[in-house]
Amino acid sequence: MEEKVRDREHHERLFRAAMSPIRRKIVAEIGISGKTFEELRRSLELSEFQLKFNLDWLIKEGFVKEENGKFMLTEDGIEMLSAK
Repeated sequence: MEEKVRDREHHERLFRAAMSPIRRKIVAEIGISGKTFEELRRSLELSEFQLKFNLDWLIKEGFVKEENGKFMLTEDGIEMLSAK
């Protein structure tokens, strides 16, 4: 398996994502098994707007993806999760 190249841009994206306590909580709550929007909203006690705004950012930046109604971590999201 080919090792993924980590450039400056990758590290800056990871840093920007990790700077937000809400985004760190979202990534931690999604974890390895994934969660639905409602599961995340209930467990994190965020407004619908706060959760949607931050999920959209995490998806756009490649940390989270949506599959079959669940939010799942991408490879970068798992890296962020394990960087705690």
